Amino acid sequence: MEYRVYTCPPREAPGTPRRRRPVRRRRRRRGIPSIFRFALLWAMPAVVVFVLHAALPAYLEQASAHGAEDENGTAAEAVPAEEGRIAAVEPVITPAPAGTGGASEQAYDFSAPVPESPAVEDSYFDDAVFIGDSRTEGLIINTGLSNATSYVYKGLMVDTVFTKPAVNQDGKKRSVMDAMKSTQFSKVYIMLGINETGWVYSQIFQSKYGDIIDGIQEINPGAVIYIQGIIPVSSKVSSTHRYITNAKINEYNLLLRELAEEKQVFYVDTENAAAAGDGSLPADAAADGIHLVKDYCEKWLDYLKTHTAPKK
Repeated sequence: MEYRVYTCPPREAPGTPRRRRPVRRRRRRRGIPSIFRFALLWAMPAVVVFVLHAALPAYLEQASAHGAEDENGTAAEAVPAEEGRIAAVEPVITPAPAGTGGASEQAYDFSAPVPESPAVEDSYFDDAVFIGDSRTEGLIINTGLSNATSYVYKGLMVDTVFTKPAVNQDGKKRSVMDAMKSTQFSKVYIMLGINETGWVYSQIFQSKYGDIIDGIQEINPGAVIYIQGIIPVSSKVSSTHRYITNAKINEYNLLLRELAEEKQVFYVDTENAAAAGDGSLPADAAADGIHLVKDYCEKWLDYLKTHTAPKK
């Protein structure tokens, strides 16, 4: 017979305090509290945007400085800051290479502004479309240029040209570019940029402006396109306005000249049509320092009449 012996722990006497088992305490993980990790996660994009905002303008300025070097590696001579305006350069017309149609054919230099030419009549604008903001609206109203087609709207910009229903056409509101598709035209005058001077990145302005030119050329490949230089503002506005400054306007005009050369369209330096010696708008040219009065609108139109593209 097999016997099994069971042993039990002895009972404790009554009144004997119970022994407590040691409790293992979990170590608290050291690190960043969750609320701070959440705040840091949200703050990182803001830091990245701030760094880009601070660094990109310097990079673009440095890139443009390198781009100003000529073929010999020497920097191009800069316009003195006190002049405050872009110097007009006569366009260079170079002979076409041999075998391209004879010595009579010449290539136009689109990198330079349109030179002065004999004045044209108002009828020159019969087949022209003017695209612009409230400044161009003032030009049309104050000069009575009713024979031209005007697609103008207060606050119009290079991006809203494609999206803003600003034109009444056939009883419907259409964007400027949509209206252009059903318009007969041979010339286009564009004046945009004063409202875009508050944009952070100037290259975006140049790119969107280029999209307008591409869209017009797609609608009418044979159209003569004029990019008008942005007319400056008064020195008072330039020194007090939150974002509209003549320095920014000059920067944009340089980009527009580059764009004219790239797209092979004509640049009219209308910034010199009404500017004073220091490159700003005279005090009597605009009551608010931005929008031209009647006399200066007529000067603007006269400048366009005496700066037209050569006939093909």
